[in-house]
Amino acid sequence: MRPARERDRDYATMTADRNTSSATEAEEDRTGLLKLAVAGLAVGALAGLFGCAFHLAVDYAVALRSAVVAWSLQGSWFAWLAPIGLAAAAAFVSRWLVRRFAPEASGSGVQHVEAVVQGEARPVRAIVLPVKFIGGTLALGSGLALGREGPTVQMGATLGRLFARSFGLRAADDRALLAAGAGAGLAAAFNAPLAGAIFVFEELVRRFELRVAVAALTACSAALALMRALIGQRLEFSVPTFEMQLFPGYLLFLLFGGLVGLLGVAYNRLVVAGLDVAERMHRVAPEVQAALVGGLFGLLACVTPTLVGGGETLIQSVLDGGQSVAMLLIIFAARLVLGPLSYAPGLPGGLFAPLLVVGAAAGALFGHALEAALPVLTAPTAAYAAVGMGALFVGVVRAPVTGIALIVEMTGETALFIPLLTACAAAVAVPTLLGDPAIYDALRLRDAARRREQGGGAP
Repeated sequence: MRPARERDRDYATMTADRNTSSATEAEEDRTGLLKLAVAGLAVGALAGLFGCAFHLAVDYAVALRSAVVAWSLQGSWFAWLAPIGLAAAAAFVSRWLVRRFAPEASGSGVQHVEAVVQGEARPVRAIVLPVKFIGGTLALGSGLALGREGPTVQMGATLGRLFARSFGLRAADDRALLAAGAGAGLAAAFNAPLAGAIFVFEELVRRFELRVAVAALTACSAALALMRALIGQRLEFSVPTFEMQLFPGYLLFLLFGGLVGLLGVAYNRLVVAGLDVAERMHRVAPEVQAALVGGLFGLLACVTPTLVGGGETLIQSVLDGGQSVAMLLIIFAARLVLGPLSYAPGLPGGLFAPLLVVGAAAGALFGHALEAALPVLTAPTAAYAAVGMGALFVGVVRAPVTGIALIVEMTGETALFIPLLTACAAAVAVPTLLGDPAIYDALRLRDAARRREQGGGAP
């Protein structure tokens, strides 16, 4: 008999081929599109509702953490143990929920959604919803450098799968609604409906399909309509309006994009290295590892509260130009390490938001360097900070159109289009030429290897 590993690989290949064939047949079938559009609206509304609830829950947890930290700083030094202990306990419970009930909810979850869409993993289960919601709230509330988008993407995908099965939609539309729910989750996390829809085509399905487009567009629109109705309509970040000289301004963004592409390679390797270290510490339970990291962030919250958390406030302060060069260096170096450190124990949280902080700090530093060397340039430092966010996203994820749409939607500044196009072209080219895999490809391959070792293959 053939080895089990070869059988699993052949089975996964046949499953992927079958999914591709089904997708092709579904693309040719134009029937039932209106029903699919209605289903997409329903899935998007559910994803928006869960995204809104998750947003509010995390905000409440962050406010509670801040209150505990403020109280501890007013008491004796023993009071410092309160935020440290609470953050450690929250991280411990979050990781225990994942290990006990839904291992596929570990980390971002985007790589698991990709594997399901591509037929490499078993479908998402309903238990992912409460585990990702509660575990994500605990992890993000404890101050770890993780993002909201990972939980909302995986919860949205789970809702899409459950809706398709509950309402008896055909199997070909299962995949479309799962991908649409994931896109709606991303849209809800970043208030960026177009980026959510593009993410479905560019990262999950990796091609254009009519049925997926119908489901994704309606889902992303419904998710944002519901979220904006419940928590209001606002831009995630504000960037000052700017103008730029054609030469040498845009060429400098090409250079900047290449440098950020190298940074993306380094960031990916730090994330994978952190996971490798956590795996080698197999004698230490994952919950204990998470508690140790959580306790460290509880201590950091007492000492330097601006450096902990997802980083939205920190990004805006960089865009506002309120940070000195020395502080920008600290932010850059600290968050370059704290993001992968937070991800290593397998807590349920996203990678996107933390890396945006690193990209913004890198862009601001590059802008300050240009101001010193070439003071005649008209682009403000904030422009480089905003472009740095998109370029690093592209350098890490390798989804350039998603990254461009994401930054423009979050800032509302259409003048960023051309510099983003220029920088992101270099940011995606450099890591590709170096042979560095995109982060979710690397994570998906790690998960596939683990499933083979544990005796589980594709569905």
